[in-house]
Amino acid sequence: MTALGYSPDSAKGLDGRAARRRLRDLDNLSTIEEIDSHGFLRSVEAFPAQIEQAWSVGKEARSLPDWGEISSIAVLGVGGSGISGNVLKAVLGPAFPLFVHTCKGYELPGWVGPNTLVLAVSYSGETEEILETVEKAQWRNSHIVTVSSGGTLNQLGERLGYPTSLLPVGLQPRAALGYLSMALLAVCQNLGWADFEADVAETVDLLTDRASSYARQSPIATNPAKQLAHRLVGTLPLIYGSEGLAEVAAYRWKCQLNECSKVAAYHHLFPELNHNEISAWTEKGYGSCNPAVVVLRHPHEHARISKRISVTTSLISEQGAVVEEVCAKGTSKLASLMDLICLGDFVATYLALLRGIDPGQVEMIDEVKRRMSDARVTGDIVR
Repeated sequence: MTALGYSPDSAKGLDGRAARRRLRDLDNLSTIEEIDSHGFLRSVEAFPAQIEQAWSVGKEARSLPDWGEISSIAVLGVGGSGISGNVLKAVLGPAFPLFVHTCKGYELPGWVGPNTLVLAVSYSGETEEILETVEKAQWRNSHIVTVSSGGTLNQLGERLGYPTSLLPVGLQPRAALGYLSMALLAVCQNLGWADFEADVAETVDLLTDRASSYARQSPIATNPAKQLAHRLVGTLPLIYGSEGLAEVAAYRWKCQLNECSKVAAYHHLFPELNHNEISAWTEKGYGSCNPAVVVLRHPHEHARISKRISVTTSLISEQGAVVEEVCAKGTSKLASLMDLICLGDFVATYLALLRGIDPGQVEMIDEVKRRMSDARVTGDIVR
């Protein structure tokens, strides 16, 4: 991981001055407990153990039916549950012979049919988009596996005899990525499409070490996650990653910064951003937004991507923007991807705490659900 210089004067603006006062408190465990009323940081710290536990359970799941020929995989999932589908596709890689896609809405693509494996993922088991699309997949005679902690989705799976993966309850979906992702990888291994044993073992070992250095007990002076969170205070975070592994990680960072830190954040990917977004890096573009670019790197990136990143970061730095490079370890794709995700989860959580915000609260998401529920009750929406 790129070394980050710790300077309490690097935060900018009024928000930065307030954060500097709080920053000293990040080494005070009682302060963290006071702000983090939902204990969200504990779930972030437990990420390696979650992956290990989930894999142990998933690979021992009962045998899957003999479905015959399968030509495509459709993951049904939104939000914190849906990103597990992105992880699956990235880890399987471009050489995987089946088409893999995550459906994040109410519509089911036309190619989903009787030769499609449908992985219906909803941590709560009550996500309305997933309940609607899984019903459509049922009409098309697709092969369905449900992944949830219970609820209507699990009941549907059990009633219709679908293979089900039942996860532990009590987490927010974004805090259950280890359980959700391992459940999907286990399905692929149990079908004989891949062998993830060594990859998972490497991932757990790597993340156990990372989590120790990022945890609340690790002081600011030697904690890269706390330092990077500090440097993002008062900025507009722009998370850049390359197509594939780092693209998924960049999207996860963006979502965690939104949900945990309650800040606007955006992501883009190489090489695509070199054909559009780079044009915004002028004095009249991002210059007025106090942007901070975090570039996610990993050992598996294409050589030309590495060159593009070098050229692009030089151009952005010349515009006076803060640019941080985060470099993952890992010989396997799974380890590298989860390494990037692990740091991002810590950074987003610490940024929330720096701003005096409870990272576990999602009032706006809950309000959307409440209003959608009210609309359905009053007949404004017909399912």
